[in-house]
Amino acid sequence: MSDLINKRDHECTHCIKCLKKCPTDAISIANGEVVIDDDKCIHCDYCIKNCDNRNLRIVNTHREDTLSLHEYNVALIPTSILSDMKSYEDYCITMEAIKNLGFDEVLNYSEIEGFLYKKALEVRGNTDEVMITSFCPVINRLIEKHYPTLYERILPFEYPVEIAAKRVRERLKDKDVGIYSICECVGKMALAKYPYGNMESNIDYAMTISHIFPKIDKESVKEYPRQTIHRKGVESIVGRSYGNHALSVFTVEGLNQARNILELIEFDQLNHIDLVSMYACYEGCVGGYFLWNNPFEGCYNIERMMEHYNASDISLDEDEYLVKRELSKSEMLSRKERMEWFKRVNEIYEALPQFDCGACGYANCRSLAQNIALGKENYDTCRVLKRKNDD
Repeated sequence: MSDLINKRDHECTHCIKCLKKCPTDAISIANGEVVIDDDKCIHCDYCIKNCDNRNLRIVNTHREDTLSLHEYNVALIPTSILSDMKSYEDYCITMEAIKNLGFDEVLNYSEIEGFLYKKALEVRGNTDEVMITSFCPVINRLIEKHYPTLYERILPFEYPVEIAAKRVRERLKDKDVGIYSICECVGKMALAKYPYGNMESNIDYAMTISHIFPKIDKESVKEYPRQTIHRKGVESIVGRSYGNHALSVFTVEGLNQARNILELIEFDQLNHIDLVSMYACYEGCVGGYFLWNNPFEGCYNIERMMEHYNASDISLDEDEYLVKRELSKSEMLSRKERMEWFKRVNEIYEALPQFDCGACGYANCRSLAQNIALGKENYDTCRVLKRKNDD
């Protein structure tokens, strides 16, 4: 996350809101500076949302600095942008207005999302285990970092935007192409090469929707092509529309609910469900932080344009959409090892005052206990306990 966030520590007021709001206790304050633990961070953007003085900001690609670096530039537009549109015509005009910012092509990838959506429903129930489908980088990183025993339960599908970028690069292999991902959330930003360092990606640059929206001029668009949108692709990014209980498919929205359901899956307490679809944002991708509308209006906007979602199905080869995900040895913990870790942390936690005051620089006493267990801190880090022992 340190690559994603621009920190201006000289403006930090040490209000500790970022500490308290971080769902994975990835933030601490040391020597007056905000410290983000990449081993715990899941790129959820809660710290950015709750930083009142905007000390924490997302790093954006500036198209003015990068468009001239390539012969041909393509912008990949997320299907969730529909939630900010008042009509289908408004969507078509917006796509053309984005193109007019200097791109040679603007593409949505709803047909890829639709293919993967249907593929996920096809493979559900092929095992006795509850499987997980998520095209949300935040959810996948949550599982990778905090529920490693469930990592193999994630359906091995590539991110739709990455598939789209790869297809663009192959189609335009004779050109020097710059591929931009226009993102509705921080999690998607982290998939790109620049400035986030994911050098294996086919996506060169990432920028937020909120970064480009103020720059587009829809009034200047007089002619525009009709855009094709895939109905199943739209359904795949709206939580309430994904699957149904009759298919033994369950949808979970929001990190708190996601963590609850992951704990149930981890300890075999979720029955009669074949597949769980997870989103970090409420209502799915339409709840992305960088979209203009709230998710309630966003769902309304999307649903009233259903008659226009009539793009044809596409077919992808397995080598286009299947990926092999592997954890490092340090992350491959068995259930027994996780239970031993929990026991060790709990023993340390019981010795702490459990005030969760944040004076130590950590969000709560359990977070401090974890760092003591890792050998990064000691009991004297707790100011309450140290004062008590000194007395």
